[in-house]
Amino acid sequence: MAETITLKQGEAKLLTLTVTDESGAAVNLSGCTLFLGAKRPKGEDYAFSKDHSAFNLSQASLGIVSVFLGDTDTNQTPGPYVGELKVIFPGAAPNTVEKSGDLAMSIERAVTA
Repeated sequence: MAETITLKQGEAKLLTLTVTDESGAAVNLSGCTLFLGAKRPKGEDYAFSKDHSAFNLSQASLGIVSVFLGDTDTNQTPGPYVGELKVIFPGAAPNTVEKSGDLAMSIERAVTA
């Protein structure tokens, strides 16, 4: 079972993700187009999302990408969320999306003084 990514409500955070194949080897993401969306379990609409331009791809050849989540992204109702990382590989037919496994995410209530 994958680890749950815990986010604090209303707190900015750099989220770093490593994409691996079934054998655990890193997937080369060079030239890929990425999208990250997070929604409530069984929800239809994304609570927040990030398109390709928001990703840092400096380590994409190693399967590592990062994306900055601003305070408005994480300022959601506390509870469980499902993150979806969608990857389109170069040369893939248009509208062909290969999706990594879903990410377990949780937003915890902000503690204020």
